[in-house]
Amino acid sequence: MFSYRRKQRATLIPFIQVLSLVLVFALPVIWGARIYTSSPTRYDHVIVRQGDTVWSLVSAHAAAGSDVAEAAYNVAAVNHLAAGSQLHPGQVLLIPR
Repeated sequence: MFSYRRKQRATLIPFIQVLSLVLVFALPVIWGARIYTSSPTRYDHVIVRQGDTVWSLVSAHAAAGSDVAEAAYNVAAVNHLAAGSQLHPGQVLLIPR
């Protein structure tokens, strides 16, 4: 008589299992990253004129009651200015709104 042998076929079960594991671990990471993102900071582009200092520029743009020293520190950090560095006329500084 005839002997019948089943052909070995690739099944989708291992693929589905691996895909399920990837989704179980990857989706919470992706969703969690979106929850904790901060809103983008908007900046005013200010062109430095002769005699301007970081302090004078920040105090002119600071909101009433805000800490000018902290704002000046933030402006120096954003613009990569070292302590005691000179501003040059025509230089563009980013000042957070």
